[in-house]
Amino acid sequence: MCMTEKISDEFLKQIEEAEREDPQRKIPVIITIQAGTDIGMLEQKGLRIQRIFTNISAISGTLNATEIKPLAQLDQVVLIEYDGPVWALSDQP
Repeated sequence: MCMTEKISDEFLKQIEEAEREDPQRKIPVIITIQAGTDIGMLEQKGLRIQRIFTNISAISGTLNATEIKPLAQLDQVVLIEYDGPVWALSDQP
């Protein structure tokens, strides 16, 4: 799987803008990984972990703008998404 299949086009544009303007800017991410992935290896690649979701094989944390694309190249990484606020759009309970 190539990097562009692991990062949405919209998020990729945000990453590239941050790389130009402030390469060391910390970007909040959620990374979906393959089961059994060595989390220490992800930390060595720059991931600063905030939370580990064991039931869905995902991790939230931050990466510098320049660290995201190389992490997406790893076979163990399934998906990298921006970790931002989410709101329900339904007005029903």
